[in-house]
Parts: sequence; C-alpha cells; structure tokens
Amino acid sequence: MEPDSATQVFSCSTSTEEAVPEYIVRQDLTRQLPTEILEKVLCEAAPLIWYDPSYYRSLFRIRAVCRRWLDIVDEAQSLWTSIWLQFKLDLISMVLVKSKMHLLSIWYDDQTFAGYDSLPEDHISSFIDLVGPSASRWEFFDYRASSYAEHGRVLGLPFDNLRRLNILLSGNITYASALNTKKLTYLNVHRCSLNWHSISGLRNLEIDQNTYGPDVGELVAVLRASPDLERLEVTRNWPMSATASSDSQHPLPPIFLPKLREMSFSKLPVVPLSILLDLIEAPNLHRFSHSMTYKWISDDFPCIFGSAGRHIGADSQSGRGGDPIQLDITSHGDTFGIKLGDREIVLSRFGWEESNGRQEREASLSAALARFHPNLRSLIKTVSFKDAPWNDEVAGYLRLVHTHFPRVEELILMVDANVEPIVEMISWEQETRNVDEVLFPCLTTLRLHATQMGSMLCGSSILHLVEGRADSARTATLKVVGLEGSKIAVDTAERLRQSLQELRLTNTEVVDSPELIGSIS
Repeated sequence: MEPDSATQVFSCSTSTEEAVPEYIVRQDLTRQLPTEILEKVLCEAAPLIWYDPSYYRSLFRIRAVCRRWLDIVDEAQSLWTSIWLQFKLDLISMVLVKSKMHLLSIWYDDQTFAGYDSLPEDHISSFIDLVGPSASRWEFFDYRASSYAEHGRVLGLPFDNLRRLNILLSGNITYASALNTKKLTYLNVHRCSLNWHSISGLRNLEIDQNTYGPDVGELVAVLRASPDLERLEVTRNWPMSATASSDSQHPLPPIFLPKLREMSFSKLPVVPLSILLDLIEAPNLHRFSHSMTYKWISDDFPCIFGSAGRHIGADSQSGRGGDPIQLDITSHGDTFGIKLGDREIVLSRFGWEESNGRQEREASLSAALARFHPNLRSLIKTVSFKDAPWNDEVAGYLRLVHTHFPRVEELILMVDANVEPIVEMISWEQETRNVDEVLFPCLTTLRLHATQMGSMLCGSSILHLVEGRADSARTATLKVVGLEGSKIAVDTAERLRQSLQELRLTNTEVVDSPELIGSIS
C-alpha cells in the first residue's frame, strides 16, 4: 500500500502540510543516520497509544515523509501488531502481512456491549475469516460482543500464545467448551460463565455480573490450578453456592497462593465467600475489600471479618525482625477498615446507618482480631482509631483491642467534643467480671486528636489518668500525652507538664476556664 492510500482505509487526509510535524519533515537531520539507528528513532516517534484505533493514522503520517521512511516503517514488525474489528479489511490484511510472525493484539468490539447496534454481520464474519488463522499469534484479545454472537467461532480458536483475555458480553451466557489458552495469565470475564475447570496458570482473575456462576467449587478449581495468582476480584456473581464446604471429618486441603496480594469482592453472599477465604492460604496478601449495596443477615458479617482478619493477621506479619507493628481501626459512615502494618481490610456499604450498627461493628472487629496469629500479640505496640462515629463506641473498641493485644504502648485516638468515655475506659483500673483489670498496662503514650479544631475539651480526667497510672504498681507510667485541636485549662496543662516527660499541645488553646478545670484533688 502506498503512502497516499491511507485515505482508502481511514477516510482521512494524509497531506504533509496537515499530518507531518515540521521537525519530521526536516529530513536533513536523519539522512545520514544508518538504517538501524533510524529505525529505532522512527519506532520511538510512533504513537505510544497502541490500543487506540487512530494509531495507524499517525503511523501513516510517518510513512508519508519519504520512500526510505516508508520502507523502514514497513519492515518494523513491532509497529504492526494491533487490529480492531472496525478496521477495513484491506488494512487488516496489511497489518497481518507486515507483522510477519510478531505477536498480535486484537480488539473485537461489535458495539453491542456499549448499547449500540451491532456492526454488519458480513463484516464480522469476514473479520473472523481473515484474522482467525493468525490466532496462534494473538497475545492480547479484548472480546466485546452481543450475547447472541457466534462465540464458538471466536473463543474456540487455538490461542497458543494468548496471555491476556477480556470477555465482556451484553447479556449472560454459558460457554461450556474448554478454552485453548495454555499461556493465559490474565482473565477478565463479564457476563460469561466459562468451563472453569479448564482454566489454569492465572496471575489475575476478574469476574463480574455472572448469572450462571462460577460457584465456590469452581472458583476453588481455578485457584488450585493458578498457584501464581496475584490478584482476585469477583463482583455481582450469582449464584455463589457453597458447594466446596468441608466438615471436620473430611476437611478440604488449603489453597496455597504465595503471590496473592489483593482480593476484592462486591455484592456477594458473605457466608459462601467466607468458606472460600478460609480455604485460601495467602501469606503475602496486602489488601482485602468487600462491599455491598444492602444488608443480608447481620449475623453474617462477623464471619467475613474473621476470614479476612486471618489473612492480614497471618503469622508472616511476625517475621519482621521483631519490629513493632501499628494497628489502625477506621469507622467512617458505612465503611469500616482494619489496617495492620501495610495490610488492610476494607468493608463498605453494609447499611450501618441503622441503630444496630455499633453492635455489628464491635462483633465484626472482635471476629477479625480473634483470627490474628498469636505471634502478633507481642508485636502490636501502637493502636490508632480514626473517624469512629461516637466516642463511647471507641471506648468499646478499646476493650476489644486490650483483650487481644494487652501490650500496647501507644494509643492514637480521633475524638469529638467529649473525651470522658475514652479516658474513663483507659483509666488505670477497670472492673470486669467482679475482678479489677488494668487496661493497657504497658501504655506510655496517649495522643488525642480532635475531629474539629477546638472542639475537644480536655478537663481533669486526663490529669487523673496520668497521675493514677504514675501511682500504680500495676501500670507503666504515662510519659507522653499529645493533644491536637483541643482546649485545656491552664492549671491542668501545668500539672500535666510536671507529671509527664513530654506534653505536646498542637493547635491547642490553653485557657483559664473553670468549667475545664473541674474538680482537681
């Protein structure tokens, strides 16, 4: 195809004046370059957006400069590797020829996935006939089609070198035939149930809005066959029955996924999901997220937190050379999160605006912490609470944390106007089951951050806490107290300075106000 024939393929102008930048037209700068060097220069000058159908328009502009440039571009196989369904057939033929044996990226989009009328059937059929014989060279395939398309003609091709496959359909179908994808590592499926037992070797798996599965048993089969999996995402998958459940008499063997770093789920029934999570052993998992648009049964939530907590609190976290680890707990609106070091659980849209939200959050937090590995008990030294809706709820969280991690040395708390419930909870003595119990006996640092600047009023309760722990043989002495965005009485601040190694008052106003001083004995 000659340079000026681009108009036959794209119906666009390729005149030098419009298409070729001035710096390219100045051939005197490149005329003396060896062909090998010039080829590298032109390959760098080619557009980088290889997944855009307008890519070849820019490539033809480079070819149009002169015969030498045309020959070099035409011999550079790496520039001719992308084919779109909407291309004219002569351009497709040209790309197939010039790519020689180079691996290809194929975009099949009949426009129905986006809600438009399908491309003409005769063009689609001709496209398949033309590109089908090169299927063994496909490295990337993006398949967006109507649920009524002839899927077997396309998905049944021999994909000997395919590494990434996207299947996005306008309606739900089941494609029962096994995929011929020996080298597949990335699979993204939308509204298409596959022969899951034939899929293996994945590094990334994304499944969305599948009416016909996979169920838990089929997911287990894929995961067992993909030991190098790095990311798993399943959303809006119906049904998801717990067909892989095990019992104490016949437990299922665990699924070991040492490279898995992220699991993301959305709008799934949590009970079968928790069964799947309990089978997975992922020592390097860093992020687990799950979201729902409405509630199922409130009793289900602790099981998903427990399953997720087992992963972020795995024993591998203790293999950090004995370094202390920080535990962060966040409750904001309808999102609840637990972060341990660089690992986190995020669960959202659980309908916690309802009155029983606090009870569910506390039960879920307890379930997650209970599944942390015992080796972490001595390593979690700092606990941070952020954005909790009410201070008395944070106070309840504190007791849960103390139950599992009694050696905490530092607490960081985001609080609203009234700090009393929190300070009372961590006072030097609490009565539990008719037995005096010391919460956080190793505590040496307390930081309180106001949710709004100047809203937190710090009275004598903090002073009582500091002095009480200093006088007790059962607790460490508080050495550092930090107050940010608060107000504190002059006398209270002065006595705190005398009792502490360090009092940090960041954006805190020291006022002479009797109502803040309170009764100091």
